[in-house]
Amino acid sequence: MKIRDILSVLPYVEARIDDASLGIRGIAFDSRSVCPGYVFFALCGSNTDGHLYLAEALKNGAVLVVGERQDALRKFSGLVSWILVPDGRRALALVSNLFYQDPSRHLRVMGITGTNGKTTTCFLARSIFERSGLPCGLLTTVRNLVGPWEMESVNTTEESLRIFHHLHMMRSIGIGNVVMEVSSHGLAIGRVEGVRFDAAVITNLVPEHLEFHRTFEHYFNSKKKLFEKVTKNLAKGYPRVAIANGDDEQCVRMVQGLGIPYLTYGLGEGVDVRASEMHFSLRHSRFRVFTPWGTMTVETALTGRYNVYNALGAITLALSQGIDREAIREGLKVCQRVPGRWEFVDAGQNFAVIVDFAHNWHGLANTLSTIRELTGGAIIAVFGCGGERDRKKRPIMGETVARYSDWCIITTDNPRGENPEQTARDALEGVERVAREKELHYEVILDRVEAIRKAIEIAREGDVVFLAGKGPERFQVYDGVVLPHSDYWVAKRLLEERK
Repeated sequence: MKIRDILSVLPYVEARIDDASLGIRGIAFDSRSVCPGYVFFALCGSNTDGHLYLAEALKNGAVLVVGERQDALRKFSGLVSWILVPDGRRALALVSNLFYQDPSRHLRVMGITGTNGKTTTCFLARSIFERSGLPCGLLTTVRNLVGPWEMESVNTTEESLRIFHHLHMMRSIGIGNVVMEVSSHGLAIGRVEGVRFDAAVITNLVPEHLEFHRTFEHYFNSKKKLFEKVTKNLAKGYPRVAIANGDDEQCVRMVQGLGIPYLTYGLGEGVDVRASEMHFSLRHSRFRVFTPWGTMTVETALTGRYNVYNALGAITLALSQGIDREAIREGLKVCQRVPGRWEFVDAGQNFAVIVDFAHNWHGLANTLSTIRELTGGAIIAVFGCGGERDRKKRPIMGETVARYSDWCIITTDNPRGENPEQTARDALEGVERVAREKELHYEVILDRVEAIRKAIEIAREGDVVFLAGKGPERFQVYDGVVLPHSDYWVAKRLLEERK
């Protein structure tokens, strides 16, 4: 790839190029990753501004810089070639796709979005494709799987450079399918620009991330961009289809009128793929599925109605792509673990400890109502609210946890730059509303390890300790400082100590 090739794909405002025939050896958006011959993209982020690191990028060998701030770029005229663009992240996506030779053109790409359930649906769908003999990559919040390689994720939807690198790796080793979790934030800021999606699933939709989107309609329209990408993808021969939770009217609204076929799934009448005859335990689900392709009974290690919806999303996606029912049954059965989603911590204790990523009122209601239905013991919930995020949802989260729990322990969940006491007070407002109506034990323990310790100490036989919010995360963020933390491993160690 040469500089002239970059100019051919970028919408730009101004460019100062010394030698358009110069070759580009690599791409970076972190100045510390720049090597000689690289193009550096100066991105404006929520915490810092890439234009502040142009000098470091040049020192490390950048031969071209791309940015959004004319004043910052002009300071380096005569020292390096530069391109001024209106949207740095969209530019990064377009150039990354060019550099990696449009890899999604050669793959079947299936995107899954929604407020809750995206990761679980992705894991289930990948398991089905793998079981059917179709190698499938996975790009999700918790993990990226490319053949034998397993990589940690940085964001729900990673920066486009990493996405295209992963897709290129898949193509190079013969993986022809990929299931990708796609967030509203990633869609809104252009991280999947240039990815050719063949199918898309919307799991559910309730107001979320309004600190970024501001309005529900902006959130809705950001999600809808995924389905619009499916309609525009005319380059491949895979079935193009939109799939929606038919019991969620907002999801149905999203897929209607797109101009491509759509399928719905759910528990109610009138959907294309419907589940009934459901049987649950804390560690198991079995239900019957009625589809236009026939009927089947499936089993999964995930429980609760909300996980039936997740399974139905994966089933409908697989059926739309021609996967047979036996492979679907086997794929669901062998998928025993989704990291940080309904994950049991076992050390021989006589009560259950469950780690789950539920971090909004909707996810908390789904998981805790399921536990309440399936256990006769006490529910001891440990939860917190994210710092520097929508404050209006915190009392609702507190109220939701309190409604279903017998003991609430309010703690921290990535306070970031906000005072942890403030996030706790906001959640406590909702907890105390419920405490006026029913008998409820509650307290605030801001040290998350100590909060988990207290929950385990008070648990008795038949109880359930529910650790909400962190899920698969391996860190806590305090005012720019990232500290190691895993709910799973903290609970495992404390259970061993108790034992």
